[in-house]
Formats: sequence, structure tokens, C-alpha cells
Amino acid sequence: MRCILFSLLTFSALAAAEPDYSALNRVLTKHVKAGSRAGISAHLVNYRQLSKDADFTAAVKAISEFDTAQLKTRQEKLAFYINAYNIAAIRKVLEKYPTASIRDAGDAVWKHDAITLAGKAISLDAIEHKILRPLGDARMHFAIVCASLSCPDLRREAYTSAKLSAQLEDQTRRFLANPTKGLRIDGNRILQSAIFNWFKEDFKDVPKFQGRYVKNLPSQAERLDLPYDWKLNE
Repeated sequence: MRCILFSLLTFSALAAAEPDYSALNRVLTKHVKAGSRAGISAHLVNYRQLSKDADFTAAVKAISEFDTAQLKTRQEKLAFYINAYNIAAIRKVLEKYPTASIRDAGDAVWKHDAITLAGKAISLDAIEHKILRPLGDARMHFAIVCASLSCPDLRREAYTSAKLSAQLEDQTRRFLANPTKGLRIDGNRILQSAIFNWFKEDFKDVPKFQGRYVKNLPSQAERLDLPYDWKLNE
């Protein structure tokens, strides 16, 4: 009995390292669909229906009330704060919905409080620049979604520490395979997402990073940013 009790307590402690993402998974499955808008292939969000869904309220509650002190590993922290960022970005959209872009209220949207985590209000900028980027995995740039067409796609499942590496690999590969917003080879030119320019220090060696996912990149190519479309990913 003691062994069984110890095993149950140990399992419970391990399970407590992440919130219950079941409501978030339901939201993403119901309201995020592959589509195309303004010539960009993207996962599109039905914000109108999502705003009425009790599961979204439950998803926000689950992540807001979770004790972040329980996050011990890098994987747990990355998964949690990626999910928190994506939920927070959706909340910022819903504050002004209907809206054409998350930026309609100005660039201060990134700096204003977006969600409460463990009792403290926090902004999108703080989650991205003070928590996620210092964790040192550049692939997270293809997981956080700022609710815009040219952003990486909102994944149709929550990130978890157990599956995180595979999820980030898949997100990165899919984004770079999308010529409408990720990367496109045009002769001896590489047209790439502005993300690679904005955060080039995170990628360290952009051609080498891209070469892990895209074969036969021109070695002496001129690199240009693809236009970044900030229209809502709706």
C-alpha cells in the first residue's frame, strides 16, 4: 500500500507540472481551421464563435490560476508560456472585436497587460522578450502567434512539455514550407519572413538554421523580407 501511495503521489506531482489543457485543446480544435485569406495560406480563427465559447473562459482560467512556481524544466516553461502568449493574444483581439487587426489599437497592444498569470498581470511583450526568448530555443518564434495572417499558424492543439520538441520541429518545418509567408526561393533570391530579420540574433546563423528544414537553399542568395500582413487571422 505504501508503494502504491508513493507512486500515486509521485504521478500527481509530475502531472501538476502543467495546467489542464483540455479546454484549450477543445477551443483550438473547434475554432481554428486551415484556410486562405489575402493570398496567404494560414490557420484561421473563428473569433466570433470563440468569443461565445465557455471553453475559452475555462482555458484562460486554467492557465491564469496555475502556480508557475511548479514549472521546473525548460520544456515545461516553454510550453506553458507559449500557450499563455497565444491565449493572451486572442484575449487582446476579443477586447476590441470586431477589429481588422490586433494592431488597430496601436503598437501599445504589446505592452499593455494581456493576461494574469499566478496573480500578476503581464503583457505580450514581457512573455515574449523577458521569458520565452531568454530560454534560448529560436523555434518558439514559430509557435507564438500574434493573431495576424503573416504570423506562424496557431496550432490546433496545446503545447505540452512531453511533446514540445516534436511540436516545435513541426511548426518550424511547416512555416518554412509555406511560400506565402514563411520562405520562398525565387531564382537566386530568398524571400523570407521578417521574423528572421527581427530576431536574427536568436537564430544565430539564419542560413544554417533554415538549411535544417529546407534543402538546396542557394548559398549566395540575396535575402529579402516577405511583406508582413498584419490583418487579423480570421
